[in-house]
Amino acid sequence: MEIFFKNLTPEEGTAEKLLLDLRILKEDTEELFRATGGKLAEKTREKFLTSVEKARAACHDLQDISAHTARATGHALHEYPWSAVGVAFGLGLVFGLLLIRRP
Repeated sequence: MEIFFKNLTPEEGTAEKLLLDLRILKEDTEELFRATGGKLAEKTREKFLTSVEKARAACHDLQDISAHTARATGHALHEYPWSAVGVAFGLGLVFGLLLIRRP
């Protein structure tokens, strides 16, 4: 069997890599601001750094929400395994019927 899509799941540490990239971007930008000798407006600098911090916070929030959702889903699947099988079967049946009916 051939595998056409090798990277359907994210690599390990993708979120950590994003946070590292944001930190490096922030450091490089601060270095750029220092190198320009204050020629760029302080307001622009603060706006950019604030945006980077908001992106970092959003990434942390997204990580927390996804971890909570994964735990809740895992708990529900362990609590009601046959219900999950029934729902999956029903959805598969509905989608199959919809695909067959299409001209």
